This record gives sequence, structure tokens and C-alpha cells, in this order.
Amino acid sequence: MSRLHLCLSNMFAPLGIPLAWRQLSRDRMRFMTAIGGVTFGVVLMLYQMGLYTASLRMVVFPHSTLKGDLVIISQNYEYFYQNRFFSRRLLYQLQGFPGVDSIAPLQVNYLRWKNTTTGVNMTIAVLACNPSQNPFVHPEITEQLHLLKNSENVLFDRKSARADFGKVGDAFDRQGEVISEVEHSRVKVKGLFSMGQTLAATGHIITSDEALGRYYPQRSSNMINFGLVTLSAGADPEEVRQRLSAFLPPDVRVITREEFRNEEQNYWLTRTAIGFICIAGMVVGMFVGAIVVYQILYTDVTDHLREYATLKALGITDWFLFRLIMTEALILLLTSFFPSTMIASVMFHITREGAGMPTRLALTELLIVFCMAAVMCVVSGFLATRKLKTADPADIF
Repeated sequence: MSRLHLCLSNMFAPLGIPLAWRQLSRDRMRFMTAIGGVTFGVVLMLYQMGLYTASLRMVVFPHSTLKGDLVIISQNYEYFYQNRFFSRRLLYQLQGFPGVDSIAPLQVNYLRWKNTTTGVNMTIAVLACNPSQNPFVHPEITEQLHLLKNSENVLFDRKSARADFGKVGDAFDRQGEVISEVEHSRVKVKGLFSMGQTLAATGHIITSDEALGRYYPQRSSNMINFGLVTLSAGADPEEVRQRLSAFLPPDVRVITREEFRNEEQNYWLTRTAIGFICIAGMVVGMFVGAIVVYQILYTDVTDHLREYATLKALGITDWFLFRLIMTEALILLLTSFFPSTMIASVMFHITREGAGMPTRLALTELLIVFCMAAVMCVVSGFLATRKLKTADPADIF
């Protein structure tokens, strides 16, 4: 144990004393400025990482409410709210197909919802189904599907943006029913469910496909957006998928539930600017933090160049001085990371409440950002130590 302690002392506290800490804390104003700069960079990285992972989660909120081991979509599918229709009759052909237990059609559309507070029409996403062919797995929804047998009734997502659609959830809790309009047709909110906003929709309602035909008569009731296929117990999803793909016409695709989620996430992160912006923000945070650490350590080396030259004249190696500067870099990281997480937590809370994004500090994300910040500090420390090679006592004295 004593050998381990000696080894650690030699590595992180040369000469047996916290020399690196004393070097940094000698000028308190400079030290606090350094901590502030590194904290800013780490907070920026944490926040951008939080936005990135929150985007991955929120774009698949609708997918998480749906059941089915396989999903049938149009060949021209782009993302959940933007895809081509296909005929409902294709699903009927699958009834009794080997390995298929049940099928459920789903329609998705954007319609105009009358804000219950301001009376202004706002765009809302509508999920329409046949109540007798339940496509949902979310308990709050499945328990209330029978309410949709009346085509005037809808279910409302309590996590929809309140400012856009009115305080529907609050009014429902008080009254047990909320009356509004969809495409100038009277609707009654008879139940609430919790799903959440996505990047493409700030609000959702669920209605019957019969009601959707009333709201949007231009759309054929025979056309659907998704076919959700639940497999029989013991059926191999990949084997059934291949057989369905060979059986169905080429204008539709059969994908697994996991592929369904992955395609949605890939669309938003690779075909829009969201992924680029979040990654660019993390890179900027690293760059800002690296500049601050480099300037602090470079100034420290410059201010103590005579002392370092003297130590080298006494036989101290460049490796010793390199470890000293690296220890200072890690001290800056460790003293900045805790306040950074506290600030990021507050920012995440504000984002959740204000924008409805599911931002949070997860352990995995913290570790990733910590490693990025450590690389940032180590690289800056390495660049700052280059001047130590010029610390020659013969030149300085």
C-alpha cells in the first residue's frame, strides 16, 4: 500500500507536496478565471450533448406508443409525419399469414386545432386508428380507445405545448371534458395521455379513422400510413419479414421495430441540421476550453521559467516538469467539472419546461463529456509544455 501511495504521490504531486495546486492557486484571480473559462467550455459540451441525446429520444416518442414486431411502410417513407400512403387492402391479405398474429392500420396527418384559450388555429399531429384494431401499446391509450367509437371524441396529449393549443390538460382535470374544434369540426376531449412533443409536432391527438375522414374528407379512408404487424409467439421476426417482403408489392417495405426507430433517428440527425449543430457546439466548447487551459498553463510556464531552469540544472528531468503541468491541467478539469454539471442541470430543467425536450444528465453522457474535457486539458497541457524545452539555465542566467 505504501508503494502505491508513493507511486501516486510521485505522479500527481511531485516532490511529495501538492506543487501543482500551489502553482495554480498562487494567483487566485487567474485561477478563478481559468475555472470560469473551463466551466464555460464544459457546460457548452454538456448542453449540446444533452440536446443531441434528447433529440434522439423525442423523435421516437410516437414509435414508443405503438405495438407490433414488424412495420409496413411506403417505399417512399421519409419520417414519421411525412410519408406516402398505401392501400389498407394490403393488410387484409396478411390475415392468417403464417407467423402473423394480428395487424393494425394507422393513419397520420396534420390538421388545424382551435386553441381553447385564444381561438387561433394551430397545426396539430393526428394519429387515427380503428378502435377495434388497436395499434397502441401505451396503457393510457389502450384503456381509453373505446371512447373513440364516438367519432366526436378525441384523446389529447397532455405534454403538448400549452401555449399553442390552450391549457387543455388543466381544463380537462377540472371539467372532465374539453370542447374545441379540428378543421372547424366540433370535438370533445374525452381523455388524456402522455407522449410528448417531437421535433416535427408540438402537439398530438388520437382519433378514430372515421373521425379523420370527417375532418379531412379529401383523404381516402382506404389509404393508411403504417401497418403494424404483431407476430405469433415463437415466430422469427427476420424470417417473417423476408416472407412478407416477398409477398407484398414493391411499393411498400417491411421493417422491424428497431429499424423503424433507427430510420427516424437517422433522418433527423443526418438529413437535417440538428446533428451537425449539436456536434459543432461540442467542438466549439472543446476549443474554448482548450484555449483557456492553454493560456493559463502557458502563462504559468512563462512566469516560472527561471525556476524550472534551475530545477533542470539541479537534475530534474523534463518528464518531471511535464507531469507537473499535466497535473495542473487535470486540476483545472476536476475543479471545473462539478460546477459545470450543476449549471447544465439548471439549463436542462429550463429546456424541459420551456421547450418540452427530454434533456437530462445521464451517467453515460457525463462520462463522454468528461473524457472529451480530459482530452481537451491534456492536449492543452502538452502544447504548453513545449516552452519547457527552452528552459536552459545557461541562457536564462
